[in-house]
Amino acid sequence: MHTDFRRFLVVVACIWGNILLIPKGLQAQDPQFSQYYAAPLFTNPAFAGSTHQTRLGLNYRNQWTNLETNFVTYSGGVDVFLERINSGIGLLITQDMTAASGGVQSTDIGIQYAYELAMSDRWTARFGMQGSYVLRSSSFAGLLFGDQFVANQQNFANPTAEALPDGNLGYFNLAAGGLVYDEYFWIGLSAHNLTRPNQTIGAGQNRLPIRYTLQVGRKIVFEKAANWRDKYRPGYKEISLTPTLLYKHQGAFDQLDLGLYYTYSPIVFGLWYRGLLFKAPEGTLLNQDALVGLVGMRVGGLALGYSYDLTISRLSPATGGTHELSLVWNIPSAERRGVKPKVRKGNPCPDF
Repeated sequence: MHTDFRRFLVVVACIWGNILLIPKGLQAQDPQFSQYYAAPLFTNPAFAGSTHQTRLGLNYRNQWTNLETNFVTYSGGVDVFLERINSGIGLLITQDMTAASGGVQSTDIGIQYAYELAMSDRWTARFGMQGSYVLRSSSFAGLLFGDQFVANQQNFANPTAEALPDGNLGYFNLAAGGLVYDEYFWIGLSAHNLTRPNQTIGAGQNRLPIRYTLQVGRKIVFEKAANWRDKYRPGYKEISLTPTLLYKHQGAFDQLDLGLYYTYSPIVFGLWYRGLLFKAPEGTLLNQDALVGLVGMRVGGLALGYSYDLTISRLSPATGGTHELSLVWNIPSAERRGVKPKVRKGNPCPDF
């Protein structure tokens, strides 16, 4: 346990968010990762320690690359399982910013704890909590406004020379989640922004809505290992199909990611549809966002993934799509290397 705890103290610093700036205030919703199981600590705090190994993860997302004000998101996390107390602990550091020279950026530092309960020889339950501190900063000096492009500024009630509210805002936030799984199936539910923090820099109130997320998946293995230890030994080849579902609700926003992974070790392919056909926005026939394609490679405990979001909504001619990279490193504990006979199975979620 002491070795795992020392590994946990390795700080992985990175970055995260998703922000919309509009007149009369700052409106925001949480960002997202297409490779949501490559960012498990962000998806649900109950995943902390769920692999029963030391896990390090890095994520990068560049959303809508053709836009000058596209969103860039970084994330880094580390989690371990402490067998003596049936618990997992995790650290998640994320930051989100616009690629433009002005605007708002958000940095979130979260500590997670998850308790694991063996319900039977087959089923396991996990319950997790996260406490985080968020720092949000604004700098409008680099932004461009309409009156800067016309010769006569007299028609502008508030010319660019007006003072703009640069500043910082810090607040605490809470999240919670649960997870039930066996060797091949899992279902989880999480809720973020439980404190409904006020995000407005300056005067006014703009409280972040609670984000609810449902995660469901089923791994269908075509060539099973004769022994669980075989999965962690050289030469094991996994051949499997894993359908997954991720549903999110936040304020007036709903989204469904529906797709699957195909694994033929060491290569992994993925394909998802993102949208919500049964809840179309006003004035449209379909609520659809993107098609997501993934290719990844897993060598030992190291998994590297790349995905591309092809926008299929009405924004498709302008966005340029979204690129995402993930790197996950699972470091086996002594039990997973077969040194000790006593071991508990980790959850079957993919690393991408």
